Amino acid sequence: MSSERPLVVLIVEDDSAIRELSAMILEDAGHEVHAVRDGDAADAWLQQNEADLLFTDIRMPGRITGEELARRHAHMRVLVTSGELKEQHPWLDERMVYLPKPYDRKALLAAVRQLAA
Repeated sequence: MSSERPLVVLIVEDDSAIRELSAMILEDAGHEVHAVRDGDAADAWLQQNEADLLFTDIRMPGRITGEELARRHAHMRVLVTSGELKEQHPWLDERMVYLPKPYDRKALLAAVRQLAA
């Protein structure tokens, strides 16, 4: 674990392999991780719990997209991931960090550090 303060991270990712690997990377770095498969589950979780960081895919099944989730929880730090180009998402704002897929351990941890600063 690093000397940085551990964060409570909510991962929202419909691909189970990516969700599980991302959770493992963040847990190994000392963070408390909660992971769900879609925006609907994330929104429900956030109504009952608090997180320091929302790490969300953009396109997922269900009614709530990553974009909508980020807007509903505008008070949070948000890490957004997608296989699409960042320019395809003009709604991204200065409180968000964009992490293109595919990403590796180093890129994920760097993005989390950037948001934690």
